[in-house]
Amino acid sequence: MEINKYFDIHFERADDATIAKRLIGGAKIKGPALVILILSMFIASIGLNMNSTAVVIGAMLISPLMGPILATGFGFATLNFTVVKSAILRLSLQITIAVLASTLYFYISPVQAATSELLARTEPSIFDVFIAIFGGLAGIIGQTRKTLDNVIPGVAIATALMPPLCTAGYGLANGNWNYFFGAGYLFFINAFFIFFASFIVLKGVYSLPSYKQAEEVNRRNQLIFLVIGLIMATPSIYAGYDMTIKYSESNHIEQFIKNDINQDGRRQVIDYSLNRTNKLVDIVVIGAPVTSEEQAQLDDKLQKDEYLQPYTLRFVNSVDEKKSTMDKTNLNKSSENLETYKNLSNLYQPTYQIVSETINTMKTTEAEAKALFPFVSKVEGMPLIDNLEKPKASRYMVIIHTTSTVSDADSERIKAWLEAKLLAPVTISIEQTTSTL
Repeated sequence: MEINKYFDIHFERADDATIAKRLIGGAKIKGPALVILILSMFIASIGLNMNSTAVVIGAMLISPLMGPILATGFGFATLNFTVVKSAILRLSLQITIAVLASTLYFYISPVQAATSELLARTEPSIFDVFIAIFGGLAGIIGQTRKTLDNVIPGVAIATALMPPLCTAGYGLANGNWNYFFGAGYLFFINAFFIFFASFIVLKGVYSLPSYKQAEEVNRRNQLIFLVIGLIMATPSIYAGYDMTIKYSESNHIEQFIKNDINQDGRRQVIDYSLNRTNKLVDIVVIGAPVTSEEQAQLDDKLQKDEYLQPYTLRFVNSVDEKKSTMDKTNLNKSSENLETYKNLSNLYQPTYQIVSETINTMKTTEAEAKALFPFVSKVEGMPLIDNLEKPKASRYMVIIHTTSTVSDADSERIKAWLEAKLLAPVTISIEQTTSTL
């Protein structure tokens, strides 16, 4: 058919000698190849450490890891086991050097936190298998053309061989074996399915040995590789299923919050979390508290959702929390949520204004307190608000930092002074600051 010519992988195919020279030569690691590998590992490690996708992509573009993998596929397809042995040894050496370089970097790096770029390489899924297969097919087809184009750099980026090795090095440097084995599994998924794709394509485009025994060996190898591939992909299938379930649960709870909790305008959800172990959905709201009758209705609606049916709702009202727990933790939480208040609808704008004004008031209060009470070193405080629709500070919670022990009489004096200044009841907490030389 006429349309077949558009999908003919023999079109502009290089001759066998060129393909063999290109693939075998790409597996060589003499000269600058190992130096480039080490440098690319350092670059990729820095990119992952700094959470910079662009830097990681740059490292993948210069990495020479793809060569030995394609050469292994070529060796098995052509039954040239000398090439197979050489390519596997070189790949093993590259993997060892790459992991050691990454381990060295993360061992001396002052930034030890696991970034999202690192975490993304610790739980491979079936989607990574598909990427490796399609990337391997594109890579070997590109390598067998008369002229090389931008396919190879694109495959290097898509299949991402470098980042898993960097993440394995991070796990090794920090003694985190889950990261080490998770990233190692991702690398071997990528490497194996790139190899398998190259093996399949080369069987179709390269002039293979024609004797009967060669055909039998190739069929046997193909079956063996297929079985190995299925075994390797099995854990990733489960991981892909689990990832899909998690995504669906998160998507459904967001829709549930939007359509069933926020829609009446009486309250606003500012945060939520899914506890998959205990099957709880913790929802933090501001505004009108959720009554037991309303919660029962919401629970009934939740049970009708196929993804959220196992879960139970648990509401936390931020106003109630402030009233019931007057401690430093809630004060810090209130400060952290100031940016959240800024982004709320106009219904809650007055609340933000009161909080903002209180922060400014506390600055002047601190200066006056230091003048009146020499033992005071710092003053922090936030308002407690009963009615968000008509916001007004019903009480203030204030933490007084002191340089020495404060008597009960002085505590009462400070409290009385604060209540007179703020024109509202005040709950104070005295914290003595100790200094070490």
